[in-house]
Amino acid sequence: MGLAEQFLRAGSHASASDIITKYAQQHPTEPATAADLKPGDDGQHQGILSADDVAKAMALIASSANDSGSQWKADEFAAGISKHCPSLSWEDVIYKLPYAHLNVKHESGAVFIVNAFLAATAGQNRPFPYSFMYEIWPDAPAQVSFLRCTLRSASIAPYLLDKHMPTVLADPLDLLYKAYHPEFTRILASPWNSLSLILVLTHLLDSKASEDARALLEAGIAQEPLLVTLALARLKIQHPRLQALLQHNVARFLKRDFGHNGLFFELFRIYEKKMMLAFFCNIHRKDPSFSRHILDVLVDLGMANDLLLIPKREDIMMLDFIVELAVFASRRGMLAFETWFPGLLAELGGD
Repeated sequence: MGLAEQFLRAGSHASASDIITKYAQQHPTEPATAADLKPGDDGQHQGILSADDVAKAMALIASSANDSGSQWKADEFAAGISKHCPSLSWEDVIYKLPYAHLNVKHESGAVFIVNAFLAATAGQNRPFPYSFMYEIWPDAPAQVSFLRCTLRSASIAPYLLDKHMPTVLADPLDLLYKAYHPEFTRILASPWNSLSLILVLTHLLDSKASEDARALLEAGIAQEPLLVTLALARLKIQHPRLQALLQHNVARFLKRDFGHNGLFFELFRIYEKKMMLAFFCNIHRKDPSFSRHILDVLVDLGMANDLLLIPKREDIMMLDFIVELAVFASRRGMLAFETWFPGLLAELGGD
């Protein structure tokens, strides 16, 4: 009988530490063989449980958790395992969870997993290996369910920040950070500030969990429209449905349907300037009424004069868009269209 089965048999009336101790008594440690030893091991600290065994037990506990919490305490589970398996790699345990029939349905299950890792590695300065969430799991519905539960939990959000592939970084954007300090600080601390998260959700749109993945992505847009939209742009996703979603979101930012549109377009300009202009052009062609909104944004970004007064050769493909902007700009007294247009034609004719 494995440890997971021991937990099932004992039930929630028994503590995690008692169940693990009983299991240890029934499975005394066997001397390590030469094949078991890793470089640096002396054979004195081999545990009774493998990472697979612990992962299966963790998966069972987390998957059975409900609104009232998990049946067993994370700190007691971690202490019991660490007592009998002092050399266990908890990172290995976490990465094995997707293959241990993990199927978390409630936030408390995700909290158990994170808290057990933190308790087991306390004082060791080892971050929670959140990237296991962004790998391709064998069970797509279970992966979406776990992502949904973790993203809902404010208590574990600080441990899930994507430090390897964040959508927005503060370091190269000092001026923006100062200008938009409260909002910038908030989005940097959001678990949705992750290219990895958006990328895995786009993959899951083509899985058995497509509907759930789409619902989670839509929930992300409702909660963090700036981060999700910017991530879709930065990842250059070619999926037609996501391209349409991206363009739709940019249009909503233009109409100020979302908050913090100024910060969004500042970041869009910094990360994907050419793409931003291409989207503006496409939106204008579909609905010319957006031209005035686009001009407002270009003026705020300090890009209007460059686009209108110093058109580049590569801009000729969106000449209709530029001319329409010039019409609106002339109405605002930003330029004299009757002299601007002949000058543009002469410039293009010279090329």
